[in-house]
Amino acid sequence: MAYQVTARKWRPRKFDEVVAQDHITTTLKNAILSERIAQCYLLCGPRGVGKTTTARILAKALNCSDRQGADPCDTCESCQSIVAGTSMNVLEIDGASNNSVEDIRELREVVRYAATEGTYKIYIIDEVHMLSTAAFNALLKTLEEPPAHVVFIFATTEVQAVPDTILSRCQRFNFRRVAAGQIAAHLRVIADGEGIVADERALFLLANRADGALRDAESLFDQVVSLNAEGISADVVERVLGLVDRSIYFEVMEAVVEANPARVIDALDRAVEAGAEVEEFIHGLVELLRHVLLAKVQESAATLDVAEEDKVNYETLGAAFATEDVMRMLQVLMDLEGELKRSVSPRFRLELALVRFALMGRAVDVGELLTRIKALEEGAVTRPSVGAEPTASSLSRPAPTTARESRLSIRPEPPAPDREVDAPEPTEKAVLPTSESSPSRPPAVSTPTAGETLQPPSDDSSRGSLSFEQLSARWDELVDAVRGVQPALAIFLKGARLLALEGKSIKLGFVADDRFPMAQVVKSRESIEAIYAERLGDVLRLNCVVVDGAEEDTGEKKKVETPEDDSTVQSILDTFDGELV
Repeated sequence: MAYQVTARKWRPRKFDEVVAQDHITTTLKNAILSERIAQCYLLCGPRGVGKTTTARILAKALNCSDRQGADPCDTCESCQSIVAGTSMNVLEIDGASNNSVEDIRELREVVRYAATEGTYKIYIIDEVHMLSTAAFNALLKTLEEPPAHVVFIFATTEVQAVPDTILSRCQRFNFRRVAAGQIAAHLRVIADGEGIVADERALFLLANRADGALRDAESLFDQVVSLNAEGISADVVERVLGLVDRSIYFEVMEAVVEANPARVIDALDRAVEAGAEVEEFIHGLVELLRHVLLAKVQESAATLDVAEEDKVNYETLGAAFATEDVMRMLQVLMDLEGELKRSVSPRFRLELALVRFALMGRAVDVGELLTRIKALEEGAVTRPSVGAEPTASSLSRPAPTTARESRLSIRPEPPAPDREVDAPEPTEKAVLPTSESSPSRPPAVSTPTAGETLQPPSDDSSRGSLSFEQLSARWDELVDAVRGVQPALAIFLKGARLLALEGKSIKLGFVADDRFPMAQVVKSRESIEAIYAERLGDVLRLNCVVVDGAEEDTGEKKKVETPEDDSTVQSILDTFDGELV
């Protein structure tokens, strides 16, 4: 048998095989079983969602001599002739090429003749919106009072172009776009049936590219299989379709979290060198940020229509931004899409936008800011406890790479000589709760003072062949290995402190004020340990603890935080031209 494309070979032959249109197929099946057959059906919807296929299945079911419930048998003479396109009782007419009033007049002359075999004479008019106004008018009377043996089935992608007088004489069925997950599942069935190995991410790339059209996805599937008939991988799909490697998108967002514009530009350069167009890159970045936004507002990535391995990355990346930050970036990119057509240098416009992302300030929760201002007015800064839940602003901060915080001193104006002002009393530093007061938290580990270095335990008998010095030298390599699997998770690992190697346990320290990164690392501990075992050749367990971030690496105590020492206060004073009293 000659080769058939996937869209024809795997075309549904029964109502239950139609993908993602259950609301339509169930209605038609019930109408057939109850013998409530309408005189005209209008099937409308986007391309490639099953309109013509459903019309043919309905035609076969109406004239099938051995119908199995509501489905055609596909074996009788009537069904076989319809499948082959030789049936005298089912006529398919292209509305684009038979759109004149003369064509409709000829149709009106032949509808009076009864079916040669079977019960009904069925006319399937595809792209019915292409008929002229005169042709529609000539068809009105026939549609309103057709012979009992005639059934019309119209299919169109532009239902708004069909006159209301025609719509009022039809039963209308609206076909919807097929979800990416449903398309990927259908492609999985096809791949298994053809003996083709395909990974999940590759199928989702094809599904997303098809934009809800199942037939388009099947055509893209054929195109990719032509390159490698034995297997389909995400790399193959990206190469054939000219898509940007998704790891580059995650790298861009990771660099934005790190506030590293140089790394952002480097990632964009590699994407352009690989052949990516600016418009395609923006489209892919918008799609990524959309998934990040949905993961944040839904507080989970479980419902996202993406591959399972990508859900963790979207959820982890979303934790690094506030919702307002994601919305701002999306708005900038969508505005940029509309401006590119008028721009003489679209790449520069994109580079400018990405650098703005890396350098923009993070959104701050207004309620938290007002609470802090109130505390400052009372003369003390309230620090969050170790057990406090992270706020939107704390999640939006990138993982800390150092314990040092910049301070901007405020010099208040001297008081008038005629009034006496007492010097402000220094506030005491808030003390983090110990393990006794908060037993659910890991014990705090102090930051080493000046001149001290973090050393492994003195007992070498319980340790394997790997030393703490060797682990420290390869730490960046291990973080990069995690970045290759879960790019967003590497952000939190990079901000952790390598404290010690105790036997087969790696001790990592996280600043108490930013407990969310530690939670994410603990959540993905098994996958991280597996990566480390592959790299080091030894099974090591991660032990995450909280460290006191109140001391500098130099060993000097942080300056006691008073209202005059807080940068937020300085910003408020500069904005409103105020002074401390």
